[in-house]
Amino acid sequence: MKTLPTLLGKNAPFFLPFLLWIVAGALLQAYFTHDDLFLAINRAHAPWADVIVSGMTYIGDGIAFAVMLAIILVYRKYKLFFAAGTVLLLTTIIVQIAKHYYNEPRPTLYFADAGTLVHTVKWVTVHGSCSFPSGHTTTAFALFTFLTLICRNKMAGFAFITLALLAAHSRIYLAQHFFVDVYTGSIIGTTSSLVVYTLFQSRIKASPEAVSEPVVSLT
Repeated sequence: MKTLPTLLGKNAPFFLPFLLWIVAGALLQAYFTHDDLFLAINRAHAPWADVIVSGMTYIGDGIAFAVMLAIILVYRKYKLFFAAGTVLLLTTIIVQIAKHYYNEPRPTLYFADAGTLVHTVKWVTVHGSCSFPSGHTTTAFALFTFLTLICRNKMAGFAFITLALLAAHSRIYLAQHFFVDVYTGSIIGTTSSLVVYTLFQSRIKASPEAVSEPVVSLT
């Protein structure tokens, strides 16, 4: 069984950039206001980006996670399927409890009284409540953390963290969330996958279908 530090080191292409993101995100929130961070990202838009980003946001949709579960089933890795399903269930519970407990307004509602111009994409339905944390970002980071842990090609971690961050950016660009929402969601998603994977690895003995065995080959 691999220890947590060994697991993190083996998957450094994902977890080192993630650590940089955590540090940079904390500094940004320390030096800039809640409003300024959102507006700086949301106002950097273009017509061509509207199309790309509105598609990119679906990376964090539950359907993307379901596709991963289906692929794992195709490989007949039933213990991995159970582990991934546990991650999805855990993140869903955490996010939904937090969303309804805090019930924070989303950007369009938050800035409505101030008359601040918020960029939205006309074909994307913008919600008004339950902003914190971002469910799409949580799902995206949970998905790509899990893929990082089971993928044979560890260099794919760079691509996975990039996709996760793009999903997080899309939520602010589309005026669905604030920076703190996606920042917290990234921590919830990554931690959930890492903890669940590690726990399953510690409980299941080595076998052809053990959780510790990677199943995806990206060369």
